[in-house]
Amino acid sequence: MTNFMSDDSMPESTTENQTLEGLLHAGDLDALLRLLDDACDNCDWVVVERIAKLARNTNDRGFQLWPAADHAEHRLALGAPAEYAARAVARDSTRFGIAPLAEVAASNHTWVELEPFLPEGLIRATVAQERVARGEDLSEVALEDDPLDMPLRLSGWEPTYDGAAIGAFAVEDPIPTIGPLLKCSLPPAGVALPHPGIEALRDLTRTWTVESEGFSAAVYVRGSAASAIATLGQTDLRMRELQLTEALGQMAWAAASGGVHGRRRGAARGRFEAWWCAACLAEILNDPKGIDIQWPPEPERFKEAVSKLVWWLWDDGNASLGWHLQIAIENPDTGFAWALEATDRG
Repeated sequence: MTNFMSDDSMPESTTENQTLEGLLHAGDLDALLRLLDDACDNCDWVVVERIAKLARNTNDRGFQLWPAADHAEHRLALGAPAEYAARAVARDSTRFGIAPLAEVAASNHTWVELEPFLPEGLIRATVAQERVARGEDLSEVALEDDPLDMPLRLSGWEPTYDGAAIGAFAVEDPIPTIGPLLKCSLPPAGVALPHPGIEALRDLTRTWTVESEGFSAAVYVRGSAASAIATLGQTDLRMRELQLTEALGQMAWAAASGGVHGRRRGAARGRFEAWWCAACLAEILNDPKGIDIQWPPEPERFKEAVSKLVWWLWDDGNASLGWHLQIAIENPDTGFAWALEATDRG
């Protein structure tokens, strides 16, 4: 029989520990979640951490208590002191948490608080990038195994990428507000052509289409942004030109989100996908001979290149439902344009 109290790091048995052991042996998920919420309300992070560690180890008894473990890890990352939060991130064992634990911890703790307790490598780098996305300057920090390899300081022309408010039970992540769109005439559809930017645009909402029930389509045509939108099959059009900061904010929001049913990828991942997509469209990932340029591009070079593109938000004149990203981009120097339509209504 599994000994649920075998963790050497745990203190001597208390009434709470005895209650926890009984609930684990009984497989009582509802009561376990109530105990967890009470412990969080009382800031009893020792009990919360015990639930996080032990509730996942009941499969050999036929119990499915991992939801309690997932929720405990989330609550530790969100509200516990940095030492507990960092350990939760380091375990990185949630299955269906509402947000990546690195993002959860970074949303409510500074780098100085978390860093002493983070292991070297991927986890430490991911938490650092989440803090940078929220505006913290970590340009003096050395990272190993950084999966995103993004600049460790936001440039003045970047948005902050922390729009999501992560709570104990839900994430509030509204679409960035831009302003009114104006009705425009719709030109004839163009001829869809191949371009790597098509998949880069669709990658912004890949979670919506893979993990949820979303839809996305993107095209590349010779002509204006409106021509590209017409090529998607639209019959009515409203548009609004975006500043670079606004365009990056829209793309990063979509890429960070999980849509209706998918899991969030996090603010840092959203920032990366926005940069990657913009770099693909501006064709700065390769030199004219096709030789790869080192990632990431130098920030001012990146800004100069992507600022030459004209960015548009658009819709068909109807109120958009659910999660949506409708963006179009034109390159005045080449006379070509892209358009993306992505939705996830659940």
